[in-house]
Amino acid sequence: MKLIPWVATGVVTIALVGLSEKATIASDITRQLQQPSYGITSPLQRQESDRLLEAGHTQSNQGNVKGAIKLWKSAAESYRLINDMEGQQRAYEALSQAYELQKQPQEFEYALRQQLRFARARQDFPALVGHYNKVGELLLVQASTTQSEKTFSEAFRIAQELKDLPGQGRSLTNLGLAALQGGRYAQAVTYLTQSIALHQQTPNLQSVSAEAIAQNALGTAYRNLGEAQKSAGAHLNALILARTGNNLTVQDQAMAGLAIAYRNLGANQEAKNWLEARLKASSGTTTIARITSFRAMAEFYQRNGDLAMTDRYYQDAIVIASQGGYPQEAQDLSRQLENLRRSYHLAPRRNG
Repeated sequence: MKLIPWVATGVVTIALVGLSEKATIASDITRQLQQPSYGITSPLQRQESDRLLEAGHTQSNQGNVKGAIKLWKSAAESYRLINDMEGQQRAYEALSQAYELQKQPQEFEYALRQQLRFARARQDFPALVGHYNKVGELLLVQASTTQSEKTFSEAFRIAQELKDLPGQGRSLTNLGLAALQGGRYAQAVTYLTQSIALHQQTPNLQSVSAEAIAQNALGTAYRNLGEAQKSAGAHLNALILARTGNNLTVQDQAMAGLAIAYRNLGANQEAKNWLEARLKASSGTTTIARITSFRAMAEFYQRNGDLAMTDRYYQDAIVIASQGGYPQEAQDLSRQLENLRRSYHLAPRRNG
């Protein structure tokens, strides 16, 4: 999908030289690869393993995630006893999704690494592209930038060999995000423009959503390079794509980026319009998104010296945080508002 022409999308060749499997992932994964199995084979045991796996899916579909996790852990152990690595890979794939849903980060990480372990042992190269990216994304969240780049690079190398365009695009987007996190903004632009070109070669809803993420990251990279016009163009592309794919989170990020880009261009009214559009859209998203949107409106009016409107939006954000079950955020916002009132002599008078 070709959109706003402000953003270059030509393919830029990147050098990924000297990478080896030993240099691509943390040593603990290597240790996991060496875990032994008993090697017992039994058709009845395999049937029981399959039954446990399927029963876990049934429980999950019925909303009993904890029950599903228990069954999938039993399935993984049962598959291990008969040295069925494919079965273990499938069991840990189900477990990783469940742990992510249950917000159990340590268990989620372990399950992801187990998936990678079995895909590597089985030389399941198509699965490896996704598993390397998933582990790298987790490392990126943990701020392990260098290690995440190694896993993304390996994912890209395998995807290139398989001529897997979506896999290449995802890997390059992730390399761009890692470069952003490392403050290498020009390099991020290189990775991201290349990933966008690849996403545009596979026109489906999944690639549309993937390109939206890359466009938003590109907008951030351009902003950090001081190129506000290009930043606005990339975020606008992201917004159009995110609306096509109905991705509310990326839409929110795109509107936030557009507001900053127009502010940097000196177009305050345009910046305000995008903040208001973001605030309106946040009513259908998460509580955190609404809190962030109200805070952004308060900060906009604070920069422009409208203290009454600043006060109003901070109070709205505090109410949403308090009622939405985010007491720490409500406390932080209350402290900011109190400091602001004191700074501008807006604190309520007290008797005595």
